[in-house]
Amino acid sequence: MDRNSFHTLVLLTKEVGGLTDNKYMSSSEKLAMFLNILAHHEKNRSIKVDYIRLGWSVSQAFNECLKVILKLAPLLLVNPKPVLEDELDDRWRLFKGCLGALDGTYIQIRVPSKDKPRYRTRKGEIATNVLGVCDKNLNFTYVLPGWEGSAADSRVLRNAIARTNGLKIPEGNYYLCDGGYTNENGFVSPYRGYRYWLRDWQGENPPPQCREELFNMKHARARNAIERTFGLLKGRWGILRSPSWYSVKIHNRIISACCLIHNFIRREMEVDPLEIDVEEQVEYQQDNIDVVESSQEWTTWRDELAQSMWNANLYN
Repeated sequence: MDRNSFHTLVLLTKEVGGLTDNKYMSSSEKLAMFLNILAHHEKNRSIKVDYIRLGWSVSQAFNECLKVILKLAPLLLVNPKPVLEDELDDRWRLFKGCLGALDGTYIQIRVPSKDKPRYRTRKGEIATNVLGVCDKNLNFTYVLPGWEGSAADSRVLRNAIARTNGLKIPEGNYYLCDGGYTNENGFVSPYRGYRYWLRDWQGENPPPQCREELFNMKHARARNAIERTFGLLKGRWGILRSPSWYSVKIHNRIISACCLIHNFIRREMEVDPLEIDVEEQVEYQQDNIDVVESSQEWTTWRDELAQSMWNANLYN
């Protein structure tokens, strides 16, 4: 975050979030300490030395800033816009009506011994399963942290849909998701049993051999947006790359706050300094989808889209 963006965030947290100066510490200093802890996973004892403050004061400032940032969610979470027919981005122009992409990611945490079995992932790590949803510009539109690492991605998604203030998908729109999810109303997944991952099309690998492989290739290139978004998030915030000593409840709030500030940075800065590295590595109420279930209609729609790609010879 550059200096201008930082000062803009200070004003936003004061005017909207209610962050206040006190007799001994300004809002700017509170926010600077907060961002330092998130970005570098600094311990309180390090921060209190760097800023010449008591450990208690550092802790109070951190919790105050965390609460304030979460208040900014309505302003910082992006409202997704569907892909239109005149879309210029080659990765997205074939997916008319698409709102973006979604996936789950694991973020390591520390939990009491009795809870470790529930939070243990397939790889044996103790982590929380976080559902992230992004638009084509790598901004978060919805985040649901807090699920145990043992929970299946599909189960987390169903919970997100069922929540009163959960993931809303207008009828006719959809998100791209990987093979861990079912192709169903509002969610388009790739064909199973065919090549899919981007590495499958690189180097000397042959081009798509059928409509299903062609669809999977186009799908993977667009859906990669959520992988890049997670890459930016974890690359930016060191506190998400290793377990912290915060409680599970606080850690989940930290994850949400990191996603919100990620959106703020991308909104305020002309160029995201981390995006190049990630690229190199890889007022009316609408009818919303409120249940996740298999849909023959969406399976047929996917087949028709795949066939149109194949007929148009869209190999690139």
